[in-house]
Amino acid sequence: MGAIHLSCLERWLEESNRNSCELCGYQFDIERTPRYSALHSIIIWMCTKQEEQQLFVRNIRVDLIRCMIATPLTLGSTYVCIVAADFYSTNNYDNFPPARWTTYSLVAMMILVVFSYFAWIYMALQYHQRVWFYWWQKTSVVKLKHHHTSMEDVNKNLTMYRSRMSHGILPV
Repeated sequence: MGAIHLSCLERWLEESNRNSCELCGYQFDIERTPRYSALHSIIIWMCTKQEEQQLFVRNIRVDLIRCMIATPLTLGSTYVCIVAADFYSTNNYDNFPPARWTTYSLVAMMILVVFSYFAWIYMALQYHQRVWFYWWQKTSVVKLKHHHTSMEDVNKNLTMYRSRMSHGILPV
């Protein structure tokens, strides 16, 4: 580590979003401080012009359009199912027994539609949150707490690295 500039190492740890060396697996004692607050970083992330982020930002816009289409459809179909189920349950169809099953089927369909809608919303939000959080972590400022490494630590990690390589195990 003596032949590496401290600022270069910190920048590499920032850009790679790692806490350890890719070669030997040495865990650096680092401190990450976010460059932006959470809300400010979302705005910056949405407006970024980086090529790799443009795909994710486009996915958010597409999901917003899907949400604007799916929300009224979900509300409308739920309303129709409730009104139809109420109609079949309040009217007396003694000579038509399948009306009761129609009511149950409409309620089941309504529950399925609403559950599917909220499951999709949850998965989309979780995906976008994960992508944004990874970017937010990557843009944080990294400072090494202790940049003086003993030769014993270096030799131990180098021995472990050579042992992994001899067994065909690549570092993670």
